[in-house]
Amino acid sequence: MLVVASDRDAFGIPVEQVREVIRSAALRRVPGSPPVLRGIVNVRGGIVTVLDLQALLSGERAVTAGSVVLLEYGSRLIGLAVHAVHDVRVLDAPLESQPESESALDRIVPLDAVALCARHLHSADERER
Repeated sequence: MLVVASDRDAFGIPVEQVREVIRSAALRRVPGSPPVLRGIVNVRGGIVTVLDLQALLSGERAVTAGSVVLLEYGSRLIGLAVHAVHDVRVLDAPLESQPESESALDRIVPLDAVALCARHLHSADERER
């Protein structure tokens, strides 16, 4: 799992879903966009939609995004703006058996990031199909 942070929580994204991680400095905001849409970024000539992990989970846009995790969604890329990327870990214990801890990095919640993002990338017609 790629361990990322959003606010005070840590999430583990399966590495199979991750293409790469880039800095958020190249991110361009889209005027009038909903809170979940952080902006767009040019990745080697292709425009990638970037969603805000904090907004997807809580409805409130994060103040800053430190990195953008590029996720593979079929033949498309989806960007996921996160507060920080920490490391890659093997999660060998289910969530229920992880010890209680003061540090969010000691309690990592598995996250299907592609499924979380995908529903925001389809038009109403595509969602009905």
